[in-house]
Amino acid sequence: MRAIALVDLDDTLFQTLGKCPEDIPAEALAPIGYARDGAPLSFATPRQLAFLSWLSDSTLLVPVTARSRDALDRVRIAWTRGICAHGGVVVDSAGRTDPIWHSRMAAEAGAHTDALADLARRVGAEARSAALRVRILEEEGLPLYLLVKHETGDSAALAGAIDRVAPHVPPGWTVHRNGNNAALLPPFLGKQHAVAYLIPELRRQYPDTPVVGIGDSLTDAPFMALCDFAMMPTRSQLAAAALLRAA
Repeated sequence: MRAIALVDLDDTLFQTLGKCPEDIPAEALAPIGYARDGAPLSFATPRQLAFLSWLSDSTLLVPVTARSRDALDRVRIAWTRGICAHGGVVVDSAGRTDPIWHSRMAAEAGAHTDALADLARRVGAEARSAALRVRILEEEGLPLYLLVKHETGDSAALAGAIDRVAPHVPPGWTVHRNGNNAALLPPFLGKQHAVAYLIPELRRQYPDTPVVGIGDSLTDAPFMALCDFAMMPTRSQLAAAALLRAA
């Protein structure tokens, strides 16, 4: 092991078929993420597969993902420690939910239950006229955040609906948008909080091993900033905000 890699998954190591580069033939894509019924949902390009192979061979690979634990388990990637549900769950080296982090999340989630339910009602009112799917995401029995998608994948319509409810989002909450996904996160939730909790343990075990943060979206930037080095796909929301704006 030459480094520790804290890696976002979707749109970093793989993506849905519709987001795959048009110049890569379908037969060259490798399924890597699956639905509950076993149908392939996410695909990696040959270069992404080579990158993943490099990470697997040379790093301690730690997924840092918005996916639920169930969805993370349906990704064909070898990992031990992990962070999922936008930082709501930390998985220890034995594959179990970290009890200390879970207790902290339980206390925080309890303090925001009413605000989350109120926001769900407001967005639900928009859903009736904007063809949205709205649900409160729960993990390990804890209501964590609000996930909103458009029924037909109309990201522009989704953005408009989120703009209309944005004034009602409580102070300190994060509105994360990326394509046809919008997540409304309470202040306690975020990948960076879970990474800040996990890094000291990794440093104790591997004190001189560099930590690399890898991600594609604006909400990945805070956890990447806690690492020694940062990487991003050039075809990504984060690259558009950082590399292209600076060019």
